[in-house]
Amino acid sequence: MPLHVILGAIAVSAALTEVFIAPKPGLVDRYNSGSHRDMDFVTFLLSLSTLAPYWQRQAQRGLEGVPPEGALPALRETGLAMDCAMFQATSGINTHKGLVFALSLLLYGAGRCLFLGEGLEPKKVAAAAASAAEGCCERELLSLLRTPPSRPLTSGERIFLEHGVTGIRGEVEEGFPTVLEVGLPSFRRAQARGATRHDSALYSLFHLMMHGGDTNVIARKGYTYWKGEYRRLTEGLIDLGMPPYDDEALASLRETDELFRLNDISPGGAADLLTCTLFLHDCDILFEPVVNI
Repeated sequence: MPLHVILGAIAVSAALTEVFIAPKPGLVDRYNSGSHRDMDFVTFLLSLSTLAPYWQRQAQRGLEGVPPEGALPALRETGLAMDCAMFQATSGINTHKGLVFALSLLLYGAGRCLFLGEGLEPKKVAAAAASAAEGCCERELLSLLRTPPSRPLTSGERIFLEHGVTGIRGEVEEGFPTVLEVGLPSFRRAQARGATRHDSALYSLFHLMMHGGDTNVIARKGYTYWKGEYRRLTEGLIDLGMPPYDDEALASLRETDELFRLNDISPGGAADLLTCTLFLHDCDILFEPVVNI
């Protein structure tokens, strides 16, 4: 099977795993719609089914040897097509726009590493992705400080100007530090203790919620809430301990899920980082390093 098809399949698997994990406080899963009134589990499946054929195209850019400085325009061309397909499938609902950006760059990074014969060690893949996104924050966020646009600001732009949070753009350009330093270690710690892939991913999600710069939460609840009460609630999830979760822990988790739903808290940024975590983990274990002689 061609490498770009394999990488695309790994991306599809990671994205599907994320939506099936439950209960995810405030997020759409197979149990409920979380804090969202305009989308549900079926909406996400429709979106992911539509996006599935595109992921391999993003990997192909790296496998073809497209240099980092020329990668972002090429990836964005397909990314815009993915956005259009997503909106058509979901009747205009944004389910995966942030993920399209982040995972497209990781797919390029994986393809680039294989093109260079370097294997798919997570740090190398993330670094290759970051090299393609170099200057992204300067062009799209810092430039707003010099020349404010005449159009209305996006939520991410407003949050950056008010609070300096760069969100998913900063995470990608910095080489996915939250994924590498928080998401992957917590996921693998749980797996090493015998937890299932599902429970390990849930445990990883809680840590990503605590440490990620989640502009989704800030947009809904405000910066002060994100820095304070949201972190306190998330710490309570981490305090449930290492999976497997017993009945008492699951009951507490369901209570937090309901609290997030009632208070309109949706850690969508953490959900995207969890998909990236799963993608990097799976690439790492499925590909043996290639040594050039």
